[in-house]
Amino acid sequence: LRVVSAGLKKNIRYKIKATNLSNGAVAAVSEASRRGKIIKTIGIDARGVTKVEVMDNFNNLEKTYVTVGSAQIDCCIAKLVHDAINCTCKCDQCKKDLRRAQTIRLLIESAKYEASLGLEQSTVEKYNKALSMCTEVCACGC
Repeated sequence: LRVVSAGLKKNIRYKIKATNLSNGAVAAVSEASRRGKIIKTIGIDARGVTKVEVMDNFNNLEKTYVTVGSAQIDCCIAKLVHDAINCTCKCDQCKKDLRRAQTIRLLIESAKYEASLGLEQSTVEKYNKALSMCTEVCACGC
């Protein structure tokens, strides 16, 4: 997970804590700001919803972010769209796959927007709903 944080005090050491709200993983690093900015990569699984907190030496919270790692769901959407385009079923399954892909995409976009507002719980709910909709559909299924 790459963290970029600006608007900090110059030449101060900060603690950066990342918590994956989807799987509970936690990682923390310490980094000094340069010209009031930090750019740091944290070794944490960023799939799902991750909360990043930037704290000063006294554990005062300076910045907080919520991010959505959607690569897994993006692959699901691509597969659903591919299957819908190449579908040879003689029923409505092709349309259902395409509608499912659209719904999943809307959920992820909504989760990303809510993450930008710092709304942790609703971001996690939308991400989990999108993930739950990414299920395999066997053949024509009709």
